[in-house]
Amino acid sequence: MGAFVAAITMSEPPQPTQEQRAARRIALLLAYDGTDFHGWQRQPNGRSVQQTVEQMLTQLCSGVPATVVGSGRTDSGVHADYQVAHADVATRLDDARLLHALGRMAPQDLAIRSLRSVPADFHARFHAFRRTYRYRIITAPNPFLARYAYRYDAPLDIDALHRTAPMLLGQHDFTALSKHNPDTPNPVCAVDRSEWREVDGGVEFWVSSNRFLYGMVRLLVGIQLEVARGKRSAAELPEIIASRDRARQGMAAPPQGLSLVNVEYPTQIFTATA
Repeated sequence: MGAFVAAITMSEPPQPTQEQRAARRIALLLAYDGTDFHGWQRQPNGRSVQQTVEQMLTQLCSGVPATVVGSGRTDSGVHADYQVAHADVATRLDDARLLHALGRMAPQDLAIRSLRSVPADFHARFHAFRRTYRYRIITAPNPFLARYAYRYDAPLDIDALHRTAPMLLGQHDFTALSKHNPDTPNPVCAVDRSEWREVDGGVEFWVSSNRFLYGMVRLLVGIQLEVARGKRSAAELPEIIASRDRARQGMAAPPQGLSLVNVEYPTQIFTATA
């Protein structure tokens, strides 16, 4: 009997360390150049933003695995100026020291811009009520924007872009202008901002919604460019959206022009930039 008791005692899990008992939830404000990342979501055979941040936090938490949840999943090659994420961390480092340590560890194409402790029920994805993306197009070569903008060489009818963008406003089923994703059963999004801005050297498309479907922003840009080139009429756009038919969508704009620039919450966690 004694040997049996001893075996049970030896198999009991170790008691949590002081660092593990000090676990808390943190929110992180991230920026990254998406060129060399295979998107936000961890990949079995590719470098992702989520996995990179998780590895850094795990190392700083004495090997206790950390899971990072983002406000949204940017695609491969897409950038972020303002991505919000949360994680539960087991560490005695306060917010300032943890931010400093992450800053020293981060690769050059990823920055942890800010960090703060938040309530244990805060959720970076489910609590966000509005997200804003910017798509940048340049009309002349610019080596300083080559990784962050789509160089568009064809003639571009700017007035057509201005006429088309408002047609995207409102609550719609955007199935026809998204890629299939079985993890997103609800295809309805409420777009409350859709506009083109003329800027030095090109144009920018700004769009805000409560949520976005997989590939949606790049497809919104792509179909508007087709209108601006005279390949489609603006009148087709409402019909295409109403059809919910992906066979009617055009080519998605390339990923390098797209960046997540703001995420909003009922109680804002970080200072907004857009």
